[in-house]
Amino acid sequence: MSHLATIASTLVSVILPVFGLIAIGRLIIRLGVVDKGETKGLTSLIFWILLPSLLFLSMVGNRSALRLDVIGVYFAVALPLFALSVLGGIAGLRMTIAQAAVFGLNAAFGNTVLLGIPIVGAIWGGPGLAILLSIIAAHSLLLLPAATVLVELDRGAQRQNLVRTVRDTVVGSLKNPIISAILAATAWNWTGLPVPEALRRILELLAQAAPTLALISLGASLPALRRETVGPPVLVAVAVKLAVMPLCMGLAAAAASVPQPASIIMVVTAALPTGANAFLLAHRSGAMMEVSAATVVVATIVSVATLTAIISAAL
Repeated sequence: MSHLATIASTLVSVILPVFGLIAIGRLIIRLGVVDKGETKGLTSLIFWILLPSLLFLSMVGNRSALRLDVIGVYFAVALPLFALSVLGGIAGLRMTIAQAAVFGLNAAFGNTVLLGIPIVGAIWGGPGLAILLSIIAAHSLLLLPAATVLVELDRGAQRQNLVRTVRDTVVGSLKNPIISAILAATAWNWTGLPVPEALRRILELLAQAAPTLALISLGASLPALRRETVGPPVLVAVAVKLAVMPLCMGLAAAAASVPQPASIIMVVTAALPTGANAFLLAHRSGAMMEVSAATVVVATIVSVATLTAIISAAL
């Protein structure tokens, strides 16, 4: 198959369906078919029931353990890139520490759940998801606490408050149903016990609905884009997230001799657009809310092209 044919095949079989469902989610909000406030229940169902069922089955079905090599290499790139983005925001874009923390998260924190799971699952199936889950497990436990601490430092928080903030952030991440499902599957695999057939069938039925509804929910929850907010902080963060990070990840995976398909899944994960958690931190801290929202939307739109190119080159 020629390179152009590969790109066309990837576009039709993977990218267009994924982003088509996101567009449907956006459309039902624009047309008033569903009120934006009504999507809260759907989002809760996806995060608390459907996606945890899918992730649990992916790990238990493949008897997969968390890949420490994948975690190590991925965050050997993600954490320094986050730190450099923070420093660049302070020195180059004249941001406060809190603003720079949000900017760093915009540049390094990808949408691994709502977008990463459907894409990786569609191409690499259960074994691929098991690799992605190793990244997801550490994603919120490393980047979010780092950004949260910087925001608190900017507020002048005392040492005791910083320790409490880190503790609350880590504990909150562990209580996240996505992380809980991964940890539960890891513990189940240690027992060596099979999943009872009735329970497996229930989980399979729930898991089948997860990718489709997750993408529709993502489209419905995307914030509105205002042209005046698309300035240098947005464009730089999008460039770092969609180009610099996957390039660095590919080089790091090659240097560490990470085998396929783990290495390409790491690159694809690095190339995912900015995740909503960056916007949530911006909202919580009151720093760069509109800029972070614009970054999420612009990165999601541009990633149609960048993900197509990366996946086509890899297949």
